[in-house]
Parts: sequence; C-alpha cells; structure tokens
Amino acid sequence: MKLLDRYLLRRYLTSLLLSVVGLWLISVIVDLIERIDTFIDFKATPLQILSYYFYHSPYWIILTLPIATLLGTLFALGNFARNREITAMKAAGISLHRILAPVFISALLFSGLALLFTDRIVPAATFRYNRILDQIRSHTYGDGSRKQVLLQDADNQFIFVRSYDAGNRRGHEVSWEWHPQRAVAQRLVARRMEWHHNRWLAIGGRLYHFDANPPYSTAFDTLALERLTLQPADFARQHKKPEEMSYGELSAYIERARANGEDAARHLVDLYLKISFPFTCFIMVLLGAPLAANARRAGFANSFGIGIFICFAFYSCVKAGQALGWNKLADPLLAAWLGNIIFALLGLVLLWRAHK
Repeated sequence: MKLLDRYLLRRYLTSLLLSVVGLWLISVIVDLIERIDTFIDFKATPLQILSYYFYHSPYWIILTLPIATLLGTLFALGNFARNREITAMKAAGISLHRILAPVFISALLFSGLALLFTDRIVPAATFRYNRILDQIRSHTYGDGSRKQVLLQDADNQFIFVRSYDAGNRRGHEVSWEWHPQRAVAQRLVARRMEWHHNRWLAIGGRLYHFDANPPYSTAFDTLALERLTLQPADFARQHKKPEEMSYGELSAYIERARANGEDAARHLVDLYLKISFPFTCFIMVLLGAPLAANARRAGFANSFGIGIFICFAFYSCVKAGQALGWNKLADPLLAAWLGNIIFALLGLVLLWRAHK
C-alpha cells in the first residue's frame, strides 16, 4: 500500500500544483489587463510593477486555493477512474475509503499549511502590494508620511491631520474633537502639532468649548493635548484593512474597537473567516474525491466545468454567510463557517453513497 499511496499522492500533487500555477497565471493576466492603464498613466517603473505582482501573488494563491484544490482532485482522481485504475484497486480488495485516505490526509495537512500561510504571509504581502499601488498613484510615501489621516482614540476622541511628516513627527492642519456623550464637547483646530517629551503639542490654533454655557473659544500659541493617547507610530502606520491584518492584529483591533464603543460585528466575521477559509482545501477534496473516483466517461472539459460550478456555488455560500454576519442576521462564527458546513455535509453524503 505504501507504493500505491505514493503513486496516488504523486499524481494528485502534480495536478494540484498545475492547478495552482494555472490559476495564478490567469489572475496575473486579468489583473494586468485591468491595471495597465493605471501603470501607464502614473508612469510606474518596472520595479514597482514587479513588486506589485510579487506581493499580490500570495493573496491570489490563497483566494483561488479552493478552486485549485477541487480541480486538482477532479483531474487526478478522474483520470484514475477513466483509466479503470480505481476499479482495479477495488478488485484487489482495497476499499474506496482506503484508496482516498492519503489524499484526505494530505488535504488536511495542506489546510494547516494554508492556515499558517494565511496568517503569516498573506496579510503582510497584501499590505505591501496595496502600499505599492498607493505609491504608484502618489497617495502615500515610503517613509510612513501620509495625507488625509483620520484616527479615533480612546474616550471617543477623533483627530484629523491634513498631512503627517513621519520623519519629524509633525502633523499639519490639525482638527481634534472630543465626544464624551456622542455630542461634541470640545473641538480644536491648529496649524500643526508636534511630538515633544512623549506628548502632542498643538501649535497656533483655537480651542472651542461646546460643553460650557454659553459656549466659548480660546486662542493659543501652544497647547498640550493631554487626553490624546495616540503615538507617532499610530499616525505613521497605514490604516489596515481586515485582509491586511494577521489573526492577532485583527483580534487586538476588535478589542480596541469594542473599548471605544464601536460595532465590531463585521470585523468578527472577517476574523473567523481567517480560520475557516483555509480549511476549504479539505472541504473541496472531501466533495470532489467521491465525484471524481466514480467518474466513467467525464473528460477534462467536464471535470473543469463541474469544478467551476461547485466553486461558484461555494463562493456564493461564503459571501452569503459573510453578508448575514455583517448585517447581524447570523452569529459571526456561524456566518464564517456556513459555506464549509454546508459543503462538508454534502461531501460526507457523497462519500457515504459512493461505491465502496
């Protein structure tokens, strides 16, 4: 059996690798067609374009991994079935479950690797490719300096900086507001703010007191922003999207958002999806293996069509679950795992009904 297991795995992993590479190439070509005008209009350098696609590739790989896994399974096992090799194995007294065991085990291990890849590689790479695209469009700078910075701090504080100089730790055209009870209690506008002795100093502006009766304002040359707890790194750090954060970063972001009274339902769904989505590799194998193993006359085109149809239905379920979770119509954990649960049950039914 060890020889047979190695033979099955070699053929399966070869089909899987070809599927991954093929889908990656399709993603690159489609994106290049879409982005070519941007690259030309903003005069992107060859190094910027290569860097963009280098850092974009991990995101495409993990996004298309369920399709690649399913297609690899259908192609490899479907070829075995059409060549009567699975029939010969059954005639030798080997059950279908035992035949598929090495494929299932490898798919489970592959899901674990995909989980690590999703958490350790994809967020950092996604963050980098988005920053490179912003640099091409001249919206940000490589040293951490930024434009149009809007941040929320503890105790319902909001601060807007027209431009931030990371090198000098200085912000220009500053607007700060404090909302202790939803209404604006105080508002400050200043020409700039600077970081001195572990605190922010607002320079050249006016402070408005809306919590007084009657409201009043005072002008100042220099005023310490004592309530503000944000650090220079918070201003220099680019705001990350959920797909740009690791599990730990997104979890910490959710805790901070909750502490500030924000609704974190959408981010909770995205957090649980970081765990559930990599395991779609195993789900797709569980679903595709019994279908392919019992194929008789289905050719390459039919296998490809079946794979695309199943993946379209699967992604639709994932998006539907995500939408339900975002709109609080389902528990975030259930919403993130909805697609996996439905297709795992379908795969188990197909495996149970398959000819042993």
